Amino acid sequence: MNRVICEGLQFPEGPAFGPDGNLYVVEIQGGQVSRVDGEGNCSVFAATGGGPNGSNFGPDGNLYVCNNGGFPRPDNPGEPGRVERIFPDGRVEVLITEVEGKALASPNDLAFDEHGNFYFTNPVFGSRGLDSPPPGSVCFSGLDGNARELHHGLLFPNGIGVSPDGNTLIVAESTTFKLHAFEIVEPGVLGEARLFGDLGDGAVPDGFAFDADGNVLCCGFSSGKIHVFPAEGGEKLEELEFEDPRVTNVAFGGPDFSTLYVTESGLGRVVSREWHRPGMVLFPDRN
Repeated sequence: MNRVICEGLQFPEGPAFGPDGNLYVVEIQGGQVSRVDGEGNCSVFAATGGGPNGSNFGPDGNLYVCNNGGFPRPDNPGEPGRVERIFPDGRVEVLITEVEGKALASPNDLAFDEHGNFYFTNPVFGSRGLDSPPPGSVCFSGLDGNARELHHGLLFPNGIGVSPDGNTLIVAESTTFKLHAFEIVEPGVLGEARLFGDLGDGAVPDGFAFDADGNVLCCGFSSGKIHVFPAEGGEKLEELEFEDPRVTNVAFGGPDFSTLYVTESGLGRVVSREWHRPGMVLFPDRN
């Protein structure tokens, strides 16, 4: 049974629980990050402009956000893409605007490793004057913002995450409906990509989360489902259905860390649902 936590959001994405126990949700069309307390009360935490997308808290207690610059329209090409750091008082700092001398396109999502570094995806929107968008990249950075590109060639790399054992990076490739896995040889060094899972035509892989056993719960945008894959990859274990076809991302929370919090972008809300295993504790929160 799904339960509505909050509504009235403008294309919600990037759910992340903060050190204060509150849920933080980006609003891509609203150009802001909102904070949701335990009673479901929602308030503006930070005004970022552009289109804030995937987010996660770093080991320093700050919220790190991929900002795609906003959905481009014929009358508005959007703002430059960037990665931002948001302090507990809501102050926004632009951390990364380019990688190896090349301007970021549309940063989408990010994930921290156990060493306090983060990986992020950098796709290219086809509507930025491009009939066929070029491949995007997977990048790596420390908290100093000194970023570098690790992989190039995925068609709209989207959700990203580091496995519970820290040895594997999973990346969603939206255009092909697939998930790919990279061995993390060492921080910032990846092995060759291998196919991890296929959501199926029409189910666009977006944000995802790991449970404690390493299973991957991936939102299938336009499918109205979360698609669950085993830790080693392969065939789907199950599918969880939601009212809104446009599910975008998911995070674990709750007293037993076994509650799923899912962003439904079409209906503009966050809903919760119980899961039968606890979620993976994200690296910044580990002892």
